Amino acid sequence: MQQTLSQQRAARSLELLDKIKEKGRDREPFSQFCKSFPTMVLKNGLGQSLAFIKSKPDKKYENMYATLNAWLIKMGLVAEDTFREIHTMDSRKYMQTQTEAIRFLEWIKRYENAGIFGQRGTDVHTIT
Repeated sequence: MQQTLSQQRAARSLELLDKIKEKGRDREPFSQFCKSFPTMVLKNGLGQSLAFIKSKPDKKYENMYATLNAWLIKMGLVAEDTFREIHTMDSRKYMQTQTEAIRFLEWIKRYENAGIFGQRGTDVHTIT
């Protein structure tokens, strides 16, 4: 059975959220950031938004970057590191990557704000 792209986004976002170590109150900063990050990308662009989160030494930003990066790798839009690779993309591929990021982040936002994630507690940084 073949899934739609939207179904794939939904399933992968749920899987990636499930792998973030922080749970309960420790997860609240990440959950709060999930509400605003898609809008940040929409308003400021993917490059500036990623520059912002890469400049912050905070686990919520690391988790967001790792989660989004894992999806964009899976989609074949980047090979390894979204932040580095967007600087060498042509404008068409950059817009495609940004659009996909926003669509994926909407699922992250929905699921995280609903508290729909498991309790396994493995590290999101180990996902490819």
